[in-house]
Amino acid sequence: MTRNLIVALALTLALALVPGSRTAYANPTRTVCVFSLTGVHGEPFDTLRDFALTSRQLGVPLTLRPITNERIAAEDFQAGQCDAALLTGMRARQFNPFTGSVDAIGGLQDYDGLEMLFSALARPELSTHMRHGPYEVAGLLPLGAAYIFLNDRRINNVSKMAGKRLAVLEHDPAQQMMALRIGAQPVSADVSNFANRFNNGAVDVIAAPAAAYMPLEIYRGVGAHGAVVDLPVAQLSLQLVLRHERFPPGYAQQAREYFLEQFPRAMRLVYAAEDDILFFFPPPDADRYAYDQLLDEARIALTEAGHYDPLMMRLMKRVRCTRQPDRAECTDDRE
Repeated sequence: MTRNLIVALALTLALALVPGSRTAYANPTRTVCVFSLTGVHGEPFDTLRDFALTSRQLGVPLTLRPITNERIAAEDFQAGQCDAALLTGMRARQFNPFTGSVDAIGGLQDYDGLEMLFSALARPELSTHMRHGPYEVAGLLPLGAAYIFLNDRRINNVSKMAGKRLAVLEHDPAQQMMALRIGAQPVSADVSNFANRFNNGAVDVIAAPAAAYMPLEIYRGVGAHGAVVDLPVAQLSLQLVLRHERFPPGYAQQAREYFLEQFPRAMRLVYAAEDDILFFFPPPDADRYAYDQLLDEARIALTEAGHYDPLMMRLMKRVRCTRQPDRAECTDDRE
């Protein structure tokens, strides 16, 4: 073997071991753990299947691994068994507190404001905030607003929730704190069983997006005597989180721009799901202010307790005040 050949082989090996080098991506197929309650059928798996075509054009073929249990999807991703994961914003908070705070209680009241926020988050100027340690958020999608589902429509104001059993996701301390603030009895649950607990009467109240209404048969728990309060408690999201060292430079930014373009497509599904809800009632006018005040106070308390990212809270306040400059909060500095 000639000296030049030995040098060439040594350089090739060295480049292959350098993170981010071109050779490191010579065989760049990456695995994505996709949390999807319905497996390979329907959204969100279809969205990731379409993104995989774009990803291949970006030089990174993807293998999609559907997982119906979100806890397992997050744990496998954290353990390095997946290179990326599609998770709800609440679950993704452990990987990026900034974007994980998009789902903050009372953060945004409407979808126009949410689109404004997502557009800002896709800008290159905010790219440093999309990265947290070894993780980077490479896309956000709207999952729809979380609404309050009741098994008894006589629970028609905040005070009447006192003592009622409220399902809270065990991995989200923000929900547990919220339940305690309104005097409800928190009952630990997760995404895979909270609807069943509501449907079989084990809990009286849940918060969920309209997208869960038909697939999880939440209409059974609402029944003929329950109701859904037409007031967003939070704006829920799906977030694609990846280990940035396993992807080429610039990949995450291009992915964020791709997912922003999918916002209208995702919203069509959200609107269709909301149209399916029976007994969708707005709160009485006299109670709307009480609801808004409760959500604001809870969000501020949760931020002070370290559950929400302060910068994201300021960004969402800016969106709220841009859309409604006469809001009382727009003249204070509490967030």
